[in-house]
Amino acid sequence: MKHEVKKISRIVDELITFLLSKDTNHVDFSIKKDDQKTSIEIVDYETHFTEEFIEKLRNTLNIQRQKEVEEYYWRLAGQTDCDQELTLVGTMVDEAKIDLVDGNLCLKIIRYNEKS
Repeated sequence: MKHEVKKISRIVDELITFLLSKDTNHVDFSIKKDDQKTSIEIVDYETHFTEEFIEKLRNTLNIQRQKEVEEYYWRLAGQTDCDQELTLVGTMVDEAKIDLVDGNLCLKIIRYNEKS
C-alpha cells in the first residue's frame, strides 16, 4: 500500500504524543511486522488513567477501519492539538486491545496489510 511506512509511523507518533501530553513519564513501545500485519505495542508504566478513561480510549481506537478514506485521514493526523486525532488513528487500525495490568496501561494496536 502506498505510504504504509509513513502511516505506521504516524500512528505511533500520535499515540506517543497523546500519552506524553497527558503527563506520562515512562513509555515503551515496539513495532512488529510480518506478512499479514503490523503490531504496535505500547506500555505506559504506572499510568494515572482511570478505568473510565481507558474504556473511552478503547472505544475510540476500536472504531471500524475506514480504508476508503484512509489516504485522506492519515494526512490529517497531527495537524491539530486535540484528542480527536485518536479518532483518526482508530480509522487507520483494525484492532486495539487496551488493558490495565499491574498499574500499567498496555496498548496493542494491529493493522492488517492490504492484499495486493
